[in-house]
Amino acid sequence: MSYFLTPDQLQTGLYVQLDLPWMEHPFTFNGFKIKSDEQIQVLRQLGLEQIRYDPARSTAKPLPPPAQPAPRQVAVLTPDDPMVQAKRARIEQLHRYREAVTRAEKALVSAANTVRQINAKLLTHPQEARAEAEAFVDHMTENFLTAPDVLIHAMGGRGDSEDLFHHGLNVTLIAMIMAKGIGLPAAQGRVLGLGALFHDIGLREIPSRVVRKTEPLTQAEYHLRQLHCERGVELGRRIGLPEAALTIIQQHHETMDGSGYPQGLKGERTDPLARMVQVANRYDKLCNPMDAGKAMSPHEALSWMFAQQRAQHDPQHLRTLIRCMGVYPPGTVVHLSNGVTALVTSVNPEHPLKPVLLVHDPQVPKEEAIILDLGQEQDVNISHAIRPGQLPRATLDYLCMRKHVSYYFDNGKGCNA
Repeated sequence: MSYFLTPDQLQTGLYVQLDLPWMEHPFTFNGFKIKSDEQIQVLRQLGLEQIRYDPARSTAKPLPPPAQPAPRQVAVLTPDDPMVQAKRARIEQLHRYREAVTRAEKALVSAANTVRQINAKLLTHPQEARAEAEAFVDHMTENFLTAPDVLIHAMGGRGDSEDLFHHGLNVTLIAMIMAKGIGLPAAQGRVLGLGALFHDIGLREIPSRVVRKTEPLTQAEYHLRQLHCERGVELGRRIGLPEAALTIIQQHHETMDGSGYPQGLKGERTDPLARMVQVANRYDKLCNPMDAGKAMSPHEALSWMFAQQRAQHDPQHLRTLIRCMGVYPPGTVVHLSNGVTALVTSVNPEHPLKPVLLVHDPQVPKEEAIILDLGQEQDVNISHAIRPGQLPRATLDYLCMRKHVSYYFDNGKGCNA
């Protein structure tokens, strides 16, 4: 419950809530705990007769009302005021960020359409499909792997278990994230991209009832599904994929501890690029399983892979994925130290532990939602991750949460495939 006080009663330790549009005051949030006399002075310059405060979130009590209230000050903040300049810079950054998200969304749609077309031609026009796939991977390598500055965005994916191309596209980008993290040469990146894009091509040869089954597979169904690695190599060879890409298709379910398939290869007996795709494939499967009800948040998926499945994954690639995606990967809902809920939307390359967030604030219109770069914030940090199911529907809608999480990138110059 909130109460009202006059500006004369303000002091440090009070948690205040401004009943002003976010763009009409210089503070980062509409609600915050006062930490300095400078903030009090700015609050008094806003010209408000009353200011709401929350006793439960305050660590101090309001000053007693003065016997003779001071005359209300008219807002005297000038464009040259440092806080006003900082807020203007934040708003400009918000606009630039939204432009980057829009570019990435358009690029994701374009890339998905391209991959869908490639898959549609695999059996009828295999050589054409391979050529288009090579061009697509070359484009991704040039615009992602060799670009100096790339920002990874989390996108709301389709809510259904759509065609396998969507998973292939996600795995390709996740593998590229790791490749960029270790400085993989572009030539190897192209092989990695082809292998990742077609890693599940053999599932076309497996009955759909097995591929899309959400209940546990029977032993017979499990063995049937395992055949997709061999079938994928056969199909990949028919369309002319290079041998190095075929190796990735063959081995993307092998594991470091030898518990994988189809050959149960162990450790260094597997191809390094295949081990990279294995990590990317496992991560995306945990985030986007066939049964959406079993999906883990990106944070949970990385934590599970590290804590429970570490022996199965190449340690270098797993560490690289965690470093590049951050402890709280894009798509993770988090609780901040100031009590605010937010969605991690992008990796911050310079500050992996301080990502870019979309902030939930019911007082700010959804289309103007605050974008917060934790790399530029000293007073706010992530407290812990939250399961989306713990949040009200209205909060999920505000944050544009979807059942499936996809990723795409922006390098500042447009990345349409």
